[in-house]
Amino acid sequence: MNIQRFSLGRRGLSRVLGELEVRIMETVWQLGAPTGKEMCEALGPGSHYKTVLTVANRLVDKGVLTREPAHGRAFRYRAVEDREAFLRRVASSVASGLLGDFGRPALAQLVQAAEEVDPTYLDELERLVRERKGAG
Repeated sequence: MNIQRFSLGRRGLSRVLGELEVRIMETVWQLGAPTGKEMCEALGPGSHYKTVLTVANRLVDKGVLTREPAHGRAFRYRAVEDREAFLRRVASSVASGLLGDFGRPALAQLVQAAEEVDPTYLDELERLVRERKGAG
């Protein structure tokens, strides 16, 4: 999936996916290979079957989910990658875009944000830089 948008006003995966897309992805990661009906049941009251299927099929088109026949006219949906791999890929894409577009100021802001969010992230950053330099 190519990141097509990044919304600063949202949180978590909602920055790169729609709200229902996020809920569907979380459901698929939790259940493994649900049918549309199983997704609706897991999403709870207010979930509209046709809407859920439309959004799930949009995620198939985006390359985030796959769809395979289940029984009758039903399909099972599976995530292309597990949640952690997906998060790593999204983070990589966003970071590469920021650094590519804004360079040094973006890097400085990432370091400052790491310190503000959780000071131990700076220790992790130092470890990752040492590891990367040692490998090069």
